Amino acid sequence: MMEGSKITKSAIKEAIRSSGYLIERRVSEILSRDYFVSPNHTYLDPISNKTREIDMRVDSTPVWSEEFASGIQWSILCECENNAQPIVFFPFQPLVPRAASELIKCYGMPMKIWQDKEYVDIISFLPFYKFHHYCKGNVATQYCSFIKKRDKDKWVATHLEEQHDTFNSLVYAVEYENKQFYSEIWQPPKADENEPILLVFLYPLVVLGGELMEANLGGRGIVLNKVKHVQFLNSLYISGREINYKIDVITEDYLNEYMKIIDYETDKLRNLIIRHKKILTQSIDRIVKDVKSVKLVDSYKSLLTLER
Repeated sequence: MMEGSKITKSAIKEAIRSSGYLIERRVSEILSRDYFVSPNHTYLDPISNKTREIDMRVDSTPVWSEEFASGIQWSILCECENNAQPIVFFPFQPLVPRAASELIKCYGMPMKIWQDKEYVDIISFLPFYKFHHYCKGNVATQYCSFIKKRDKDKWVATHLEEQHDTFNSLVYAVEYENKQFYSEIWQPPKADENEPILLVFLYPLVVLGGELMEANLGGRGIVLNKVKHVQFLNSLYISGREINYKIDVITEDYLNEYMKIIDYETDKLRNLIIRHKKILTQSIDRIVKDVKSVKLVDSYKSLLTLER
């Protein structure tokens, strides 16, 4: 910058319009009408062990059934991007519904169900595969955006570092939420207390201000279609283990429709929990008994879930 020069108001406005600040604000304003929005939500990066941020966390009001002492809640971990160029995903065939249901992320009680003299995880016990959107439609494992080669007119399809970081940040943020519950939040109930049924479902989400496309190979070559919702399968290694995540990628104008999908799934789950209240409550009693028989535990995750 030349000495004494100063950015003009018009340049400031243009820079803001091309950034992600405005789409973050618009998304936050829409979601805060019905849900709790926490902007600049922090999490601990497991790779660098440093505190980082995602654009926002969105929490539903717990959907309670007082009669059955049960409830469910969801949290959306959200990143917004005002992409100047289209982001193109390459859809693959759908996952087997039961396998896709294993990608649903949640924490709470009970995460495992005592059935036929052994524990099964809650996702296997409840028929998520029949209604959850993770279990429908194609899934993409690859994507690209576009940049121009310096001093040339040719466009290059590439992974942009910013988008790569966005997807990974959402995975790390969800992992952190899950870890916090078992290591710091949950405590065994006191002798005169009953542990309620409460399950919290986590949805990693990217909202785009620009174009979203799918690329398919047809008889005449590459076929590009504008879409409003893509499911992206992101695989990472954390602490020596591979974890797989489905991340919803949507356009900004699809946000209200997306929230209808989440609310529909929440309503279905509430009805399932009420229907199976007895076995869920019995499983909680058994889990709590197992926990109280252990004198010292750094994290309750291995006792509350089937993960080791």
